[in-house]
Formats: sequence, structure tokens, C-alpha cells
Amino acid sequence: MIKNGPYLALDTSYQKLTVNELIEQTGKCLPESFNDARQQLSRGEYLNVSENRPVTHTLSRSIHAVAKQTNRKTRFVEVVQKLRSGRWLGAAGKPITDVVNIGVGGSDLGPQMGSFALKEFADDAVLHDLQVHFVSSMDGGQLYAVLPIVDPETTLFIISSKSFGTIDTFANVDTVRRWIEPALSQEQWLDKHVIGVSANAKAMTDYGIPPAQQFTFGEGVGGRFSLWSAIGLSIALTTGVRPFERMLEGAKAMDEHFFTAPAEDNLPILLALYGAYNREELGINNLAILPYDGRLRMLPNYLQQLDMESNGKQSTADNKAIDYPTGPIIWGGFGPNGQHAFFQHLHQGYDEFTADFVAVLKRAAPGFEPAVQEGLASQQRLAVANCLAHRRLMWEGSKNVESPRDNYPGGHPSNLLIMDELTPESFGALIAAYEHKVFTQGVMWDLNSFDQPGVEKGKKIAMDVLKVLDGDSDESFDESTDAVIKRMTM
Repeated sequence: MIKNGPYLALDTSYQKLTVNELIEQTGKCLPESFNDARQQLSRGEYLNVSENRPVTHTLSRSIHAVAKQTNRKTRFVEVVQKLRSGRWLGAAGKPITDVVNIGVGGSDLGPQMGSFALKEFADDAVLHDLQVHFVSSMDGGQLYAVLPIVDPETTLFIISSKSFGTIDTFANVDTVRRWIEPALSQEQWLDKHVIGVSANAKAMTDYGIPPAQQFTFGEGVGGRFSLWSAIGLSIALTTGVRPFERMLEGAKAMDEHFFTAPAEDNLPILLALYGAYNREELGINNLAILPYDGRLRMLPNYLQQLDMESNGKQSTADNKAIDYPTGPIIWGGFGPNGQHAFFQHLHQGYDEFTADFVAVLKRAAPGFEPAVQEGLASQQRLAVANCLAHRRLMWEGSKNVESPRDNYPGGHPSNLLIMDELTPESFGALIAAYEHKVFTQGVMWDLNSFDQPGVEKGKKIAMDVLKVLDGDSDESFDESTDAVIKRMTM
């Protein structure tokens, strides 16, 4: 059965329950407070109770909201246009040719995914070739790749951090500061080659970033929900303002659908209810994300953070222990590559799984000769055919009792998310649908989907270990950890 939403459709034909059966059996799991919670979210009033702040990311779904959130001395649109036109000059008087986004988690995954997916929609008014790069790894591996191909005099760095104190991010920033020293003074670098994006304006000012180069967003915008805010600056620099705005419009349309459509027609609610049924009733603990369009190949990594960091928890929002399963393990990969890698296990392995397939039915190819356009259209049809075929085999199977080698058990439930075309609008709608799915399941399971205590605990332990490695502490841990520290400090 295919349900249509704004810019997106959902086929649930390969699930264990029909939509009507699902609503009858699982819809009752939606608490009486769900409609109130949904409306609170629409107004930016839903409370992240552990951090005592409202959840406001849905209020960022317009370019006007993004501009309003930023420092008044800087306008989002003007900065994007200045950089994309080549009018932003570095300290040496040369136009900026490269932008490096330094962030981690939501400050990296969302912007990088959006930039990659929507690059071909860049408006053709740009007169200047601007390349956008992304650096997130704390080990410096990505800097190894980026720094040799950029010039300090023509490179601008976006430091993206909600707190503006994330140690992973600033490990990369500190290395960059050393790298630019032969070419630029620290003052020149900060004055012409740095933009800060954070919820903490004071920290950006204290760091030395001029107010005109500070972009702010609200404390109520969580990192994994932040690509719609100023954190999405790198997307806008890749595409131009109008495609970025179209992405926001698609997300806004999905917001209205989620806030108003009845459960049986509501794409995010159906995703949530099927996910909860598969997790709780069928006992399946994992969900594979399988996009069949190369522009969406970063979607699985993005959804890992969105879902697992939000709902991978063992306590309720009011800090009571729970004894029921919550969010699944999210994994997956680009479908055509997966066919030649892990699909063999999915077809004939012993493990249970569920899957979300994502298909883009058509793809325009302007700018190519007609023969090439037909070739590209044919390839898109090939991708869709493979998507449909593998999904069907995982569900229906192919029994052969005489030859185990040719036996396919089937029975694996899946969704198919359908875009007629990948556009900024349909991309925005897709991501917003998953956001609302996660929110709905969080309400069902009585979780706070907007904090991440496990992440914070891991950071605390890491800092304790780092102090020992730096010689600032003689704390002892366990035998394994101590042995590695000893080996590293010999």
C-alpha cells in the first residue's frame, strides 16, 4: 500500500501488518499526550527536560528564521552570496576559493550529507568556483587530505560547534592555526578566514571571531536536528541560497503533514508505528537504511546519529529505568554497492532485519547531450529495478527444498520511501519525515529524544585518559587501558 505525503511517498506493502491492522494493534501505543506533544513541537514548546530547554528545530524551516537567528551584524544570505561570487577577499587580497567546515556529529553529518546530495542543484548564477570540504575526525586524518590541496591565503574555515568548545573540533582547529602561521598571522586568519557557527556567541567572541563573522542559532536546536539552522551554512555555500531555501520548504511541508494528517495517512507516524511493531512484537533489533540513489549515499550515517543518539536509551524522560526495547541499531549503505557486499547475508543469512529502501524514480540530466541523457535515464531505471527486485526477494523469498544453495527464506519486512525525483524539496521532506519518526517513537517509549548522556559520559572518560597521556594525571584504569597507555608513553 502506497501512502502519499508532500514530495515523498511510502510503500508499506512488505510489512507484516496492513496499515489498518497496524493502527488497530499498534496505534494504541501512542499515548493520550501524543497530540499535545506534537502541537508543542510545532510551536517550539516541547521540553528537553534533562537540559531544561525547549525543542525548536522545526522553527528553523525558513530562510527568514535562519537569518533572524544569526547575529544581527551579519546576514546569512549576504555572506553566502559574497563567498559564492568571489567578492570575499582573504588577507592577501585574493578571493576565497575553498571553504573547510570543521565540526563533528550534527555539525558535520547533516551539512556534509546535504551538500553532497544537493550539489547538482547549485544555482547557475555563481561566477566563482567555490569548493566546500568537510573535516571532522579527531585523529587529523581528514586534515591530512584537505590541507595539501588548499591555500592558506584563499581558504576560509567554518568552525561549527553548538557549545563552541567541542574538543574534537578544536583539535582540528588548533592544527589549522599552526598550518596557517607561515602565511598569515593569527589576527589576519581570524579577521578574514574564519566564520563561527554556534549557539554560544560569547565563546566565539572570546575566541577572537569578529561579530560580523558569527552565526548563531538557538539553544533549543539540537546538533542532530541542526542542518536547517546556520549549521547548514556549508549547504548554502555549495548550492546557493535558493536551493537551500527549497530544502527548508520541503521540510516545512512535511512538518505540516506530520502535525495535521491522521495517523493512517501520516508518513512519519506510520514509519514510527511499523518500526515500534518490528522492534517490540517481532523482536528485530536492527534497521538497514538502503538508498538507491548515489546522491543519498550518506543518509545511513546521518540517520545513525539521528535515531540512535535520540532513542538508544534505558531510562524514561523523568529518569526511571525501563525494561522494554527502544531504538534499533541503524546501519546500511548505498544499495547498489550493498548488493555486491552485504546483501548476500540479507538474502540467505540467519539474522532477522528490517529495512528502509529509498528509491528515486526519475532523474533529469540537463546540460548533457540527448544520447547521454538517455544513458543516464536508463541507469536510473536500472537502479530502481534492482531496488524493487532485492526488496521483493527479501520479502517473498524463493523456496527450494531440494537445493539449499538456491533457497531464499524471505519474510524480512521493509518500507520503500519513494521520491518521484530528488529535489531540494523532496530531500528536505525525507529528512524531516525521519526526524518526526524519531520524535514519535520517543514519545511512545517515554524517552527524552533530545539529550545524549551516554555521549557526554564517554567524553568525560576520554578526558580522564587524555590527562594521563599528557602527563597531567597518574590515574589508573583497567589492565587493558593501562597497558595501551604504557605502550604509547614509552
